[in-house]
Amino acid sequence: MIIPGLGIVISIVTFPGIAVHEFAHQIFCRFLRIPVFRVVYFRIGNPCGFVEHEASEDPLKVFLVSTGPFLINTLLGLLLLTPVAVPVIKFREYANPLNLLLAWLGFSILMHAFPSTGDARNMVDHILKNQNVGLLPKILSAPVIGLIYLGAFGSVFWLDLVYAAAVAMLIPNLLTMV
Repeated sequence: MIIPGLGIVISIVTFPGIAVHEFAHQIFCRFLRIPVFRVVYFRIGNPCGFVEHEASEDPLKVFLVSTGPFLINTLLGLLLLTPVAVPVIKFREYANPLNLLLAWLGFSILMHAFPSTGDARNMVDHILKNQNVGLLPKILSAPVIGLIYLGAFGSVFWLDLVYAAAVAMLIPNLLTMV
């Protein structure tokens, strides 16, 4: 059952993840020399954040800008959560305020790692539908686009939360086994 307004509450609680997601788009645009016109890191509304940038006809640039948040949010979330998870796993240290802050930030950032359907539409328009793009980039990007749409559909069933929990627990647990 979908509870009206729950998405807004979750967005407010996990706003650092939204801001990092948009910042990741902006970083990739700047790195790839794609002009950025406007950035909104967080707002209450739909979408909760966005980056307006010049369109690119280069399929690699489109792919990297669209999927950049997955890489950045996942790595940053792990970076923040690993120092929290190791003491919790090894020493059962749950109540340290710094651990709680890092856990909230890391988990919030991981929950917003998935590219949005807007990112997928951008890839469809500028890679799949672009007649100037060769067959290989289309073949390589099509499954990723499908996964983005699957992730967006799965978020209705808390897939973003499941992803955040899996990454938050799996990697630090593997590190503590060594």
